Amino acid sequence: MAGPTALGLIFTLLLSGSFCATQEKKVCKGTNIKLTLLGTVDDHYQILVKMYSNCTVVLENLEITYMTENHDLSFLRSIQEVGGYVLIGLNSAPSIPLENLRIIRGHSLFNYKFALTVLLNSNNSIGLNQLPLTSLTEILKGGIKFASNSHLCHVETIQWTDILNMKSNPTIEIKEETKPNFPRHCEKCDPDCHNGSCWGPGPQNCQTMTKVICAEQCSGRCKGLEPVDCCNEHCAAGCTGPEPTDCLACKDFQDEGTCKDACPQLMLYDPNTHQLAPNPDGKYSFGATCVKTCPHNYAVTDHGACVRTCSPDTYEVDEGGVRKCKKCDGLCPKATVETDGQDL
Repeated sequence: MAGPTALGLIFTLLLSGSFCATQEKKVCKGTNIKLTLLGTVDDHYQILVKMYSNCTVVLENLEITYMTENHDLSFLRSIQEVGGYVLIGLNSAPSIPLENLRIIRGHSLFNYKFALTVLLNSNNSIGLNQLPLTSLTEILKGGIKFASNSHLCHVETIQWTDILNMKSNPTIEIKEETKPNFPRHCEKCDPDCHNGSCWGPGPQNCQTMTKVICAEQCSGRCKGLEPVDCCNEHCAAGCTGPEPTDCLACKDFQDEGTCKDACPQLMLYDPNTHQLAPNPDGKYSFGATCVKTCPHNYAVTDHGACVRTCSPDTYEVDEGGVRKCKKCDGLCPKATVETDGQDL
């Protein structure tokens, strides 16, 4: 891409990549550009650095493309959760450091099927050879695809049934390809790795199991082999104990460190007045987190959610300094173009 269209898209992405603090986490929006190159390769790299530096939670998709062996990718190490899909494509960098990524929620899927897609990461004698997803223990929705990664090692050793939601019949596509002139040289998994499953050599790269090893009494994930090691039903990715405050990630929503299936309602029924009354403990849902107030460039809905834009049958109004989505009375007024690019 080049010219005004590319520059406009770059500007839009920089605005949508803003950060906000939520329960001591940095949240960024993510992208939906697939394999599009934004300007030059170095322009593309700088955009990703700006969007994801210090980011812990990616609300939408994490798309890592066109990274080279000359780029410092340490800015990716802070990412722990992704709401949409993860795409790793067209990279010649030897490693993509996502060792702290715990969960991919799969609210949106690449090609409508895949929560994790790794493809086209090789260029003759160089290319991606290590993908240390050592903390990844949960993909809530969607499958995986690995294709045209002729240098990538250890993918075939991973027990994907421990990570994926097998009840949803996810698509699993792993195509091992090697080039005759550039054969792979993969080290074996450490002997201590469970069933020989690892993301790379050494004990630090063993795959962490949180499902296939669980006692039959466990309904979800676990931290060990015994029945006392079962995680709470609201946990995702694993846990450190049995309580909903011990989860490594939340299956649905996190409310001040506690995992829940829903955020506290904004309105509650008052049996004395027989009417709905404001709930002083009510909160809005923002991604997988419950918040008292939405970030300043998000609007709130009657359903208690923070949204980037209001739905077609509603329009945005400012009431007491709070942006709200109000139902249209007849035709909705035309929406204005948002240009607020400040940090959340």
